[in-house]
Amino acid sequence: MKKICFVLTVSTGINYGSIFSVPLIRNHDDLKEYFSKYYDVSIDYIRDKDSVDYLVVPKPFAPFDNENNLPIIEVPAVLFMEKDFEKIKTYIDNYFSYNPQRK
Repeated sequence: MKKICFVLTVSTGINYGSIFSVPLIRNHDDLKEYFSKYYDVSIDYIRDKDSVDYLVVPKPFAPFDNENNLPIIEVPAVLFMEKDFEKIKTYIDNYFSYNPQRK
């Protein structure tokens, strides 16, 4: 199963915070639950960056250090704010359809 990580936190230099300012959007349990049916999913880039194969990144997104040079799947940030998981999945599926797979 493909191991994907949703990159939804950024470093502020002192600590880490959600890219979304609205508290309702900061809880990503429903996102993880939905995508776990299709992929091995992480929502904690900082903890899991060494054990995933692909990064799913909202676009636009603050610059971050892709330390392991993992493939990035860009998805419009508005889809995360709207919690439109089906459209997010379409972007992910399209990426895998058009790009060679690592695993």
